[in-house]
Amino acid sequence: MSQFRILRVVIIGLALVLAAWLLSRGLQRKPAGEYIVATGMAEVNFTSDKIQWSGDYSRTNMELKQAYQQVKADRERVQNYFRSKGVHDSEMKFSTIGIDKLYDYVRSDGESRNEFRGYKASQRITLQSKRIDEIDRIARESMELIEAGLEFNAGTPAFYYTRLSDLKLSLVEKAATDARNRAEKMASAAGTSLGGLKKSSLGVFQITGQDENEEYSWGGVFNTSSRQKTARVTVTAHYTTH
Repeated sequence: MSQFRILRVVIIGLALVLAAWLLSRGLQRKPAGEYIVATGMAEVNFTSDKIQWSGDYSRTNMELKQAYQQVKADRERVQNYFRSKGVHDSEMKFSTIGIDKLYDYVRSDGESRNEFRGYKASQRITLQSKRIDEIDRIARESMELIEAGLEFNAGTPAFYYTRLSDLKLSLVEKAATDARNRAEKMASAAGTSLGGLKKSSLGVFQITGQDENEEYSWGGVFNTSSRQKTARVTVTAHYTTH
């Protein structure tokens, strides 16, 4: 082998040794894939500050015009009823009047057919207010409209919180702080220290009734049936170590 070839082999060998040494030193200083993952959680109890309730009333008549006019007259009666109970006009909203054709399934002499039995005109009233106690009581008494001759169907009240956005932001901050505290304890127990935040992800909000055994869902729970609620959220954070 010529001297030139020998020199070339020696140089390549030294280069490979040097590259391996530099790579090992780099790995020692910054181990690949070393990080800590911690999930923080925050929750808070709160009271709803808004109520929403709806009720439907309807009339059925073989004549469309008659059904429509009857529901229009019922609207005035419904509005006057809630006014007498102390509900403000600004707290009442009426939907447009809906019209449906009704049919009965009839079978006779081996044949079946749909027999028209009239037009059904219906309308919905919705009460929205921050006067929760008063509207809740009035909603429960609304079945008195049936005694007054109306075909009335009352729904159940729904409870909401108008400052939910602020509450969510506060919860996210607390959950993120909880995640970092957990990560710091994990790093200390492992004999290392916490570095910077690599990435984080926000879990879904779960809003349940207080002291109610509601199951969480992957898409989040949004309870509207309970006046007293509990909000929860999680934050998962990935931190580097050094």
